[in-house]
Amino acid sequence: MRATRLQELMEKCPGRLLRRAPGVAESFTGIGTDTRKDLRGQVFWALRGESFDAHDFLAQAVAQGATALVVDREPATDPGVHVIQVDDTLKALQHFARESRRGLKAKVVGITGSNGKTSTKEFLAAMLKPELKVHWNPGSFNNHFGLPFNLLQTPDDAEVVVAEMGMNHAGELTELCRIAEPDVVVCTMVGSAHIEHFGSADKIAAAKEEIYQAAPPSAARVYNDDNPWTRKMGERAPVEYPVAKILHFSNQEESLAKPSVDVVLVRDEASTGGLAVRGRIGGLEGRAETSLLGDHNLVNLAAAAALALALGLKPATLWRNLALCKPHWGRMQLLRAASGTAILFDGYNANPESMNAMLDSLATPALRRVSQEGRVFAVLGEMRELGTSAEEAHFELGRRVARAGLAGVYFYGPSAAPFRRGVEAGGPSVEFLENTIVSDIYKEDLACRLVSMLNPHDLVAVKASRGMKTERFVLLLKPQDFLAKG
Repeated sequence: MRATRLQELMEKCPGRLLRRAPGVAESFTGIGTDTRKDLRGQVFWALRGESFDAHDFLAQAVAQGATALVVDREPATDPGVHVIQVDDTLKALQHFARESRRGLKAKVVGITGSNGKTSTKEFLAAMLKPELKVHWNPGSFNNHFGLPFNLLQTPDDAEVVVAEMGMNHAGELTELCRIAEPDVVVCTMVGSAHIEHFGSADKIAAAKEEIYQAAPPSAARVYNDDNPWTRKMGERAPVEYPVAKILHFSNQEESLAKPSVDVVLVRDEASTGGLAVRGRIGGLEGRAETSLLGDHNLVNLAAAAALALALGLKPATLWRNLALCKPHWGRMQLLRAASGTAILFDGYNANPESMNAMLDSLATPALRRVSQEGRVFAVLGEMRELGTSAEEAHFELGRRVARAGLAGVYFYGPSAAPFRRGVEAGGPSVEFLENTIVSDIYKEDLACRLVSMLNPHDLVAVKASRGMKTERFVLLLKPQDFLAKG
């Protein structure tokens, strides 16, 4: 956050000055919400969560150096620093972020999608960095708390802000767009993520479409022509957004013959290692090699290239910068165990679509080379937030796993029973069935049992929803150059 004075902060919240502390600095260099961190020169914003209320930690915030407090409940005692009172601290934070965003010179890019939004964000930032001053949110700072912080942390000299936008309920993307007022938007794809909260794919699609509906009329809109839901959105776009720039991307070979598709990236079989792509960006044909793994990254690369094209980058520049896109923590991250076993760690998140994509990737030439033609195992965990469809989804996952050519699997999570039934229905070999380990919670002794099956030339793929903490298994293998938490 750029230096902000007390009067400006009060006006942009908006709020009333409950207390002005004599002798305390009236200019602030940041916003803090965590009393375990250094808050010197910062405003402490007293937010509430499901299990905490930061108003209970005001004294600790002052002890950590905070020179102002934004509260919606008057402190019980004089904290000795400036105090601004607002009606609702979260809404005040969002309002402050929106007002600050309007003072930015940078263009804002909004990215949502059931899968791929974080990777698309990272790939776009990688492609833009050599050309422009870019700011993007760390991790998944993508909700009603995270997005405002992302905007407020933007340096004054930034030329582009990349903002990931997540949602669990209808109306959330509309609110996030009101805060960010994006100049370019995309929904990478519509899938079954968060179906627990929506009940149907139709409702998920309607909620995802909010990023297009709530963006300013002049904002450029980018569409995935390969996903049936986003394709329909793109077909309606010229009528619904007559003054907006509309771009399309695809990963289908036949789209190369369609001039209306602005970005087409398909897998090039002549890869020397990672994912190689060929196709067309903005009318320019080309080819690029990346260190990425998994064909599902084609969608993320094409989405990022289309966003960069919408921002005005030249096609030749984008072809060159595609090679800068690299895997990140928990997203098809290739590791090497101390024993030599290859680990494909994709434990950041999971839903049926991303699980299928990961299983498909295990058969690609690049990953077969990684395993040095050894055997392939998998450690899989629960796909969360599937609601009433969880049983069927995990049954189908089990059946798919039984037919994926794996040498063994360890699955853990509440849907262990339907997963096992799916494996049995898939007609597995006797050997695979003997190497199938299933439990309702993570058990280290069972994880060690799978570890004992691994040889130096094998590959083990690890994937689940983030809350299943699959890195626990990865750490058993003593991986090289691996952080336990992303």
